[in-house]
Amino acid sequence: LPHVEIVDMNAERANGNTSEFSEVLVHEIRHNLEAGEQTILLLNRRGYHTVISCAGCSSPVYCPNCSIPYTYHKANDSLVCHYCGSIAELPEKCPGCGGTVFKQMGFGTQKMEEQLEALFPDARILRMDADTTFSRYAYEKNFKDFADKKYDIMVGTQMIGKGLDFPDVTLVGIVTADKSLFSGDFRSYERTFSLITQVAGRSGRGGKKGRAYLQTFMPDHYVLNLAAAQNYAGFYKEEIALRKTLIFPPVCDICVIGISSVSDAAAAAASAVTLKIIKDVIKAEQIKFPLRVLGPVQSGIAKMNGKYRYRLILKCKNNKETRSFIRRVLLKTAEYREYSNVNIYADMNGDIV
Repeated sequence: LPHVEIVDMNAERANGNTSEFSEVLVHEIRHNLEAGEQTILLLNRRGYHTVISCAGCSSPVYCPNCSIPYTYHKANDSLVCHYCGSIAELPEKCPGCGGTVFKQMGFGTQKMEEQLEALFPDARILRMDADTTFSRYAYEKNFKDFADKKYDIMVGTQMIGKGLDFPDVTLVGIVTADKSLFSGDFRSYERTFSLITQVAGRSGRGGKKGRAYLQTFMPDHYVLNLAAAQNYAGFYKEEIALRKTLIFPPVCDICVIGISSVSDAAAAAASAVTLKIIKDVIKAEQIKFPLRVLGPVQSGIAKMNGKYRYRLILKCKNNKETRSFIRRVLLKTAEYREYSNVNIYADMNGDIV
C-alpha cells in the first residue's frame, strides 16, 4: 500500500502559499520528474474557472437553462454548462446590475494543467477529462501513451481512478480531497472514500514505493483520515451507524418521485398534488407497511435543461407491495389533465440530488 499523507491547505494559506498546489506536493512532483517516475493528479472538476461572477454585485453568470453557474473554458474562451451542454460568450454586462467587470473563481483541470506547465516547463503533461476524451479511441490512446511513458504527469477527473495499472506511477496527488463530501446525496461520504482509496491505490503498483497526498481544508474530517489510512472496516462502522441514525440505505430503500416541467408553477402544484394523492392512498387503503414521506421540495439543482424540478422522497422497502403502491400513485397523478405538461416519475434507489 502507498504511504498516504493529508496536507492541510489552511496551513499553506497561512504560510503565504496561494497556489492550488501545496509545497510538499510540488516538491514530490519535482522529485518524480528527476527520478523518471510518473505522477497522477486528481481534480474532479473540468474547465478553467468554475464560476464567473460580477465584481459589483457578486452574482454568478448562470446558464439560462439550468440553475447553476456556467464554467469558463479557456481553450475556446467560452462559458459552458456541464449539465445541458449550452455554450455562451462572456457577457459584456451583468444582467443584474449592469456592471462590466467580472471576476473569476474556482479551479478546473484546464487551469491545473496550465499551472503545472508554468511550474514544470519541461514536463510532458496529459489531461484526461470529458473535454479531451470525447471518444473511446481518444480515451484508450491517451492511457496507452501514458503507459508507454510518453507523458510524465496525468491530470484528470474521476475517470482516471478506476482500473489503471501503471508500474512507474509512484506519486498521486488529490488536489481538493474534500469537495465531493458535500454533494447533497447521502452517498457522498461513501463515494469520497471510494474515490480517494481508488486513486491513491494507483501509486506504487509496480514494485516501487508509492506516495499519495490528499490536499484539504478539512484535515480532521474522519472520512478523509479513514481514507488516508485505507481503513475500510473503520469507514464501514462509521458510515453504517450514520445511515441507521438517519434511516438511509441499506437500512431502507429510497424512492425518489421526481416532478419536472417548463413551468415552475405547474411543477410546484403537481408536486403538492402528488403528496396529497400519496396521503389519500395511504388512508383509503390503510397502508400498513413501513413508509416515510419527505417533501415535496425543490431538487438540489432546481432547474435543468429548461425544466423546473421538485421531488418527494419515500423511505420504504423495495418490494412488490411498495412498487405496486407507487404504481397506483403514479396512475392517479395521470388523471389530472391540467398537469399533462408535467413529467412525474419514480426512481428507486437513484440519486436524490
